[in-house]
Amino acid sequence: ARGRMPLIYLSPRGVPFTQKIAQDLSEQDGVTLLCGRFEGVDERVLEHYEIMEVSMGDYVLTGGELPAMTLIDACVRLLPNVLGNEESAIEESHSNGLLEHPQYTRPAEWEGRTIPSVLTSGDHGKVAKWRRQMSEKITQERRPDLWAKKDKA
Repeated sequence: ARGRMPLIYLSPRGVPFTQKIAQDLSEQDGVTLLCGRFEGVDERVLEHYEIMEVSMGDYVLTGGELPAMTLIDACVRLLPNVLGNEESAIEESHSNGLLEHPQYTRPAEWEGRTIPSVLTSGDHGKVAKWRRQMSEKITQERRPDLWAKKDKA
């Protein structure tokens, strides 16, 4: 039995690929990806098999192989035991409709720039609040289209 295995054609005219689509696909029994070359795939095939068209962006490539790899990576990393830290997939950009907050590592000071003190305070509540505020600020500034959708979802 085939189970829940959608057929997807990677196409610049498809619906935009989102984190939500990646999440939905990662919960399926599998997926079949169709990668066209040059002029694409015969429309009759797409209609007959009820193939979903998905776009990776507003640009055109010579084939669907690179978008397929992107789709696969976005989905596979959501599967259990793929990431070293399961929380990573929950806290990243787009997982909650926002872009990710800034990341800081050691040393505490680099080239005269320091880590925001709240991140080294040990107060997990304040850290979470700071991360949320920064995610909102970055999303508003860099992706107003995402920010506009935030409260509508």
